[in-house]
Amino acid sequence: MSSKDSLLQVATGPAPTKLPVPIGFPAGSHADISVRVMPRLTLRSNFAWVLAGNVVYAACQWGMIVVLAKLGSTLMVGQFSLGLAIATPVLMFTNLHLRAAQATDARRLYSFAEYLQLRSVMTLGAIAAIAAIAWFERYERQTTIVILAVAVAKGIETLSDIHYGLFQLNDRLDQTGISMILRGALSLVALSAGLYLTRDVIWGCVGLATAWLAVLLFFDIRRVGRFVGLSEDFVQVSTWIRRRRPECGAQGLRRQWDLMCLALPLGIVTTLASINLNMPRYFIEARMGEHQLGIFSALAYATVAMTLVSDSLGHCVIPRMSRLYATGQMVEFRSVLFQLSGIGCALGLAGLVLAQVMGSWLLTIVYSARYATGSPVFVVLMLATAIHCVAGMLTTGILSARCFMAQVPMFAMVVASTALACYRLVPTSGLMGGAQAMVIGAAVRLVLTALVIGYLLLVHARYRPGHSSPPPRMNEWKPSL
Repeated sequence: MSSKDSLLQVATGPAPTKLPVPIGFPAGSHADISVRVMPRLTLRSNFAWVLAGNVVYAACQWGMIVVLAKLGSTLMVGQFSLGLAIATPVLMFTNLHLRAAQATDARRLYSFAEYLQLRSVMTLGAIAAIAAIAWFERYERQTTIVILAVAVAKGIETLSDIHYGLFQLNDRLDQTGISMILRGALSLVALSAGLYLTRDVIWGCVGLATAWLAVLLFFDIRRVGRFVGLSEDFVQVSTWIRRRRPECGAQGLRRQWDLMCLALPLGIVTTLASINLNMPRYFIEARMGEHQLGIFSALAYATVAMTLVSDSLGHCVIPRMSRLYATGQMVEFRSVLFQLSGIGCALGLAGLVLAQVMGSWLLTIVYSARYATGSPVFVVLMLATAIHCVAGMLTTGILSARCFMAQVPMFAMVVASTALACYRLVPTSGLMGGAQAMVIGAAVRLVLTALVIGYLLLVHARYRPGHSSPPPRMNEWKPSL
């Protein structure tokens, strides 16, 4: 049996575990209900759907860069990339990575309405903060408008993302895949049309935001009602969920505060991860200008394809691994984690070999001969992505264990190492220095994630499969008002 088949068998597992009634559910006849309110898809089906969604979405995102490069200029690519570099870290922080908190909420401690309410409030605050940053930095008028348009588009995307958390929790990533396919295709068409008709990147960004809003309103929101119990066993519970709204008053505020505090470490971690990803861009833009930033960004986008399979598999396995960890089934948890790591290593190596052998040809076909001169930088960027691919698999295990707080100092060290490397290497080596700095940061992340995973497995080694009490959590952080 291959490692992938073994992983599919382990992660699919038996029927869902019966868990206590979640906090806030009506007391009564349902003293013990299943976490599943809609039939789950198998891991194989979920993987196929989310991989298809990620591939199409990433291809369309990459296609937008190609359109900007071919119909526009390197300046437009640089402006668009600068908008992403400014908006993404802010939104990453305010998002609090609620999708992961929701997907690992095996005991249903919070309702979808509560997750959505917190996400909406935080997104509005993020857009205001991005506008303040753009005003404070005194960018040129067109660049400022591009930054704000990208911020609005990304804000709409965050609302779709919280719906994806609901789909993921219920092992129905087919809904996520379809939504991502729609968002990717419509965004590429809208940005291309706006740029072709006006030759102005601003209208391309407006079309991007409009396309994402349409998918949110006409697909994502309409699917929420399908994830409340459809079987006879859940009639009472599903009726209550459909009528549920976020609690008001002091109790509602307290629950929102507790949820925010629970997810705050994830918000810090995703912000640090986004800053780490964009760190070379900041140094390159400051030292070499927006034109060189456009070239570097185009090369970096070309590495995204390698992470699609690993990220897709990780998203599929997180809910199952979370249930294994919550019920103390550490042998099964460890088995899935090790197999994930092996797949990550294989994918990273394959991508690195492809970049070394065909990198120049691929860059020429996708972009132009001008970009192909950066193939050595592309190979180094691919090496950094390969290392991040393995570290990402280990991070899946950390998230599944809801070990949120430990990731904060870990990613802080990663960002510090990348920043220091950029400071030393970009002024002397240019784009190659930025790529080398990413490799250094990736290596630090791999070592630290391995140490955290080793600690988790060591601490919980005494728990047997099916142990009556689940292993203790490291992130039970709920400060009171």
